[in-house]
Amino acid sequence: MRHFYIVILSSLFLFSCSGDDNTVVQLVNNVPSIPSLVFPANNLVCTNFNLEFDWGAAVDSDGDALSYTIDIATDSGFTTILFTATTTETVNTFTLEKGTTYFWRVKAIDSMGNESKYSDVQTFFTEPDAGVNTIPNAPLIISPSLGERVSGTNITLDWDATDEDNDPLTFDLYFGDTNPPVLVSENINVSTFDVTVSANTTYYWRVVVKDDKQGTTIGQIWNLRTEVP
Repeated sequence: MRHFYIVILSSLFLFSCSGDDNTVVQLVNNVPSIPSLVFPANNLVCTNFNLEFDWGAAVDSDGDALSYTIDIATDSGFTTILFTATTTETVNTFTLEKGTTYFWRVKAIDSMGNESKYSDVQTFFTEPDAGVNTIPNAPLIISPSLGERVSGTNITLDWDATDEDNDPLTFDLYFGDTNPPVLVSENINVSTFDVTVSANTTYYWRVVVKDDKQGTTIGQIWNLRTEVP
């Protein structure tokens, strides 16, 4: 009887250990987040037909490299896509037709082939007779100068812009610690704006210049660096 129990216990021990060799570990690669559309803004009327499209970067929790597909169509269902492109940048320029309503969207794709859902769709219009109006000149930075290191918690952003037709101008300001920056104020009628900042941070800012005939010019992205107090 003693030998019989020994055999049974040994068999149970071997059986209980054998399952570990068949364990399969599957690694899951996550889908990137959905990009956010920045420019052209929804329902914007544009007289600049060589238009730069701008969107916010997506986030990939696995750290995969990202690319983006942008679609531009003449209907909200995107049954007729006029322009499409895939790029690793968060901007892309297309030459558009005047007097046209456009819809656009963007999705992110990681290096493993996973695709985000498309962004919300935004629409904009191109002016039918833009030739009668000259769009504003690109804004010029005054202060802080490009890449300047600044101190303090309150900074005044200062720029200049002109228009060949001497049309009255307003400005949309984009500012923040992300690149591209986010919209913080629309239709400003002065060329300065006060912002609150934190120390030891790089900030980015951009000015969009608009005249009273829907002429729009997108300024380049500028940056500044706040110092440690």
